[in-house]
Amino acid sequence: MMEEEEFELAEDLEAILHLTPEVQLAIEQVFPSQDPLDRADFNAVEYINTLFPTEQSLANIDDVVNKIRLKIRRLDDNIRTVVRGQTNVGQDGRQALEEAQIAIQQLFGKIKDIKDKAEKSEQMVKEITRDIKQLDHAKRHLTTSITTLNHLHMLAGGVDSLEAMTRKRQYGEVANLLQGVVNVLEHFHKYMGIPQIRQLSERVKAAQSELGTQILADFEEAFPSQGSKPRKPKAPDNPFHGIVSKCFEPHLYVYIESQDKNLGELIDRFVADFRVQGPPKAGTDEGGAVLPSCADLFVYYKKCMVQCSQLSTGEPMIALTTVFQKFLREYAWKILSGNLPKSSSNSGGLTITSLLKEKEGSEAAKFTVDELCLICSILSTAEYCLATTQQLEEKLKEKVDKVLMERINLTGEMDTFSTVISNSIQLLVQDLDAACDPALTAMSKMPWQSVEHVGDQSPYVTSIIMHIKQNVPIIRDNLASTRKYFTQFCIKFTNSFIPKFINHLFRCKPISMVGAEQLLLDTHSLKTVLLDLPSIGSQVLRKAPASYTKIVVKAMTRAEMILKVVMAPHEPPVVFVDNYIKLLADGNPETFQKILDMKGLKRSEQSSMLELFRQRLPTPPSGADGGPSLSFSTPTPEQESSRIRKLEKLIKKRL
Repeated sequence: MMEEEEFELAEDLEAILHLTPEVQLAIEQVFPSQDPLDRADFNAVEYINTLFPTEQSLANIDDVVNKIRLKIRRLDDNIRTVVRGQTNVGQDGRQALEEAQIAIQQLFGKIKDIKDKAEKSEQMVKEITRDIKQLDHAKRHLTTSITTLNHLHMLAGGVDSLEAMTRKRQYGEVANLLQGVVNVLEHFHKYMGIPQIRQLSERVKAAQSELGTQILADFEEAFPSQGSKPRKPKAPDNPFHGIVSKCFEPHLYVYIESQDKNLGELIDRFVADFRVQGPPKAGTDEGGAVLPSCADLFVYYKKCMVQCSQLSTGEPMIALTTVFQKFLREYAWKILSGNLPKSSSNSGGLTITSLLKEKEGSEAAKFTVDELCLICSILSTAEYCLATTQQLEEKLKEKVDKVLMERINLTGEMDTFSTVISNSIQLLVQDLDAACDPALTAMSKMPWQSVEHVGDQSPYVTSIIMHIKQNVPIIRDNLASTRKYFTQFCIKFTNSFIPKFINHLFRCKPISMVGAEQLLLDTHSLKTVLLDLPSIGSQVLRKAPASYTKIVVKAMTRAEMILKVVMAPHEPPVVFVDNYIKLLADGNPETFQKILDMKGLKRSEQSSMLELFRQRLPTPPSGADGGPSLSFSTPTPEQESSRIRKLEKLIKKRL
């Protein structure tokens, strides 16, 4: 009965189920079959005729019917299994849905727990951060308080020492101490409302005023003016005037020879003391200060001058002046020039050693901090000697007879001290200049054509700035009493460094557009540092002298213009040439050739460009002799440097 019911159900389903052609095609693709029964256009008559094509084949009809029934039974079993399986799908789906809902609830609970824990952690972090901020503020305030207290201690002690040294007339020590006290006092400008600080400031001002008055009085006493004199004026008609002193003049050579010997021994003692005590140490009050020996020398000069003038104002004073000149020169040579550190580079420029060092790529040895302080100390001493020698000349002319005044001339000795000052400044410039050379060499060897993007300043710029920040503050602090010579150092370094930088700039070839932009950024960074050179690393900002600023702006603007010309497109050529002439105002074909090399143009392109450049040059105004303008005939620094480089290359080839 069950089988009959199932057959009836199958017949009903078969009568109701009609599949669309698309569905039928999809079924055939998923379940491919060669059985005729699986075809959509199945025809029972054709199928039976296929099974029994002849009457003889009807003999095995029973076997065929049994096979068909077996197949039908198997299909029924499969259908039954599928139908029964589908009856549990709804229940399984509901169960899965319930399990999913339970999992979602559990996940929501976990997320909520995590959120609660995150909020607690955030609150804890805020509390910890608040405590850290409070500690950080406390640390900052504590550091500021300690620093201020240290400054206050230094200021109070310095003011006391300043007043004591002023009373004792220890001017050498006062010169260094006063500058330090003034620098420390600058930190207390915002605390001037405090009575104690204001009182210390007033004491410093009072000490400065008293010191100025006291030094002026001492100078007036030591070097009185012409109108405030060797003694009372004597009547010119006195027949006994000078009779006694003339009796001693033939024998005063003994005194002069004695002073010559004493001064020689004094100079030898100065040399020995310097060797034993060594140069002034960095970080002490001696660093950059005037050497004590020069004060001893001029005190002895004053003593000899007074003694001799009391005996005679004639020829013996001229002889004594000659002795003074001799030992002023010896002091300049043995004590000052003789103790200047030896520079590894030669101001003359080209030496075999320098060429070999350049070929090996080694850096020139830099001066130590103590050597820099020694150079500054010798410079300050030479300046003191220069000023005091001038005063000595005026004083000798006051002591001697009027007819002999013109024979007293210490200009040569003053020139000697000026030479020491110039050599000292040149040593400082050469040292810093040589320290920057490896960075400039690295700049010229960089592959500027392959630079892909503009970044921060290049490493060679960082290296140059590092050397400047190492040397310049030391030199400035040790030349605080001779500010004008520090300005000269800045100007000479700038005049030496910038042309060298431009020459190395021309060696950077070829340069891509991005490479030129990076070099322009580097040039601007160097320009900013050079403009700030006089006050770099200083807590007290001072505006650079206008003369110095003008030199830096003019020279570095030329470097910037060179790079802007390199960045400009060379097509059309006429526009490029006119733009070059307008920006650089340089009629030298060699400079234009270097620009073309930096742009990486071929020689054929350069030839046409150079010809066009010569044609586009403005006609120079004719002078009185009809000659060309100096702006196009005078060799530029680049030309001179090019000639020197050619000579260096020639010597290198010979080596």
